[in-house]
Amino acid sequence: MKRNLGLLLCLAVSLSACAASPLAVLGRAGAAGSPPGVPPPLPPIPPPAAGAVPLGADLVELLTDGAGAAARLVRAVAAARRTIHAEIYEFDRPDLLAAMLDARRRGVEVRAILDPTVRVDAPTEAALAAAGAEVSLFPDQARQIDHAKLLLVDGARAFFGGMNWGARSYLNHDFEVALTGPSVAALERLFATDRLRCGRLAGPPEPAPPPANVALRLLATYPDDTILPAVLAMIGSARRYLFVEMYVMTDAHVVSALAEAARRGLAVWCLLDPGQDPNRATIVALRLAGVHVAYYRTHGELLHAKAMVADGERLLVGSANWSRSGFTRNHELDAVLESAALAAAALARMEADWNASR
Repeated sequence: MKRNLGLLLCLAVSLSACAASPLAVLGRAGAAGSPPGVPPPLPPIPPPAAGAVPLGADLVELLTDGAGAAARLVRAVAAARRTIHAEIYEFDRPDLLAAMLDARRRGVEVRAILDPTVRVDAPTEAALAAAGAEVSLFPDQARQIDHAKLLLVDGARAFFGGMNWGARSYLNHDFEVALTGPSVAALERLFATDRLRCGRLAGPPEPAPPPANVALRLLATYPDDTILPAVLAMIGSARRYLFVEMYVMTDAHVVSALAEAARRGLAVWCLLDPGQDPNRATIVALRLAGVHVAYYRTHGELLHAKAMVADGERLLVGSANWSRSGFTRNHELDAVLESAALAAAALARMEADWNASR
């Protein structure tokens, strides 16, 4: 398998170099059993549920509109009464910062973990520190970033996913998860562990780990490595179809698994961001294997999503790109959600993106 994948990627690189563009290859090459350039119809998608969906003892909502998700973050911070814990890669959104500063003036505990490599975070860091908030910088190592996006409010509500808190991040196509319930305690423990990594002293004892929710599995990289195994397991267990939206996809294990899924008869759709050059070889390699793959048609925004739906029953979503750094070096936060309703919400967005990009 590894030897075959190596040959496939070599062929893909050669083709991408000699073709006008990978999109030109897409126009000429069709999947086995399909007319050239014509993928099968997308699977029927039930109407997405409105609002939060129960998963075990938790309530989970998938936010697919960037402006709406950003507004939800601001409202959650404005309503905080005790604690605001934030861990974020990019943070220069003025209204969210203003809400945090106002919370601090009300006496709310505000703790933030930022990535030291993101220059636009510097004014945010300074403003929070001046207001008496605790600001920590994640101890990045070589070729590593703290890429998590996490907001915790009063130990009762959580938001995480792929959306940064940049001034224009809301324009990108992305997914965000809103969570209430016992699993918020697991995210508080993750934040507390990251705070210790930043050199902060331990605070009050964290709440006991919540009972495992088999319908909501939280995944992380560094020091854990649970995201790649979950991705491969979801691809390997799919029986009908897979739909992927991904900002960067370069990991050879994932490319091989998706190719194998197409060869065993699954319908596999992949939509990738056109601005990421490493996707060029991947998009050709997947197409040659029978995957229905395209570049997202952008109007200036990014396809910043990191998500996959399997069989309309499971959704994997979070911050991790499918690259070596995303799976091994960076600090990332993902989740697998066993919910047809949440999968339908993601598929509705994916279908719209796919149809607009073809």
